[in-house]
Amino acid sequence: MPLIDLAQLIDPARVVILPGFPSKALVISALADLATIDLPAHDRVQFIRGVLEREDVTSTAIGNSVAIPHARTSALERCRLAVGVLPGGVAWNAADNQPVHLALLIAARESDHAEHLRVMAALAVRLRRPGLATSMCKLTSSDEIIRTLVQA
Repeated sequence: MPLIDLAQLIDPARVVILPGFPSKALVISALADLATIDLPAHDRVQFIRGVLEREDVTSTAIGNSVAIPHARTSALERCRLAVGVLPGGVAWNAADNQPVHLALLIAARESDHAEHLRVMAALAVRLRRPGLATSMCKLTSSDEIIRTLVQA
């Protein structure tokens, strides 16, 4: 299985720092909106709904203060990531009961299930490192956040 170059999936315009204590639904909606900003309104709304419905099935928090919400859509030509840094933490129903400080939303192509799984695996491996999410909360620029994520 080929490795995924995460740097190719993240655009600085799809990185956001969300201060305060936003809800999980607000974080997911904001990231899904960033990931699909160039799509027609109908496709964006449908994608956001898909991510929220996926989250209702089971929490996408993977532990160590990280969540990877995701969904697939036929409206995209390639997979994309949106990154949310959450300095205040967000309750996310994580198995370790820790608040989420880093949310990475995967907007995958409907037609490429294998790519979706490779991206999920690449993120899960990088983000299991204890303390990474909370250390990323100290970063203030999109470029720093992307560089730290890609090099993790």
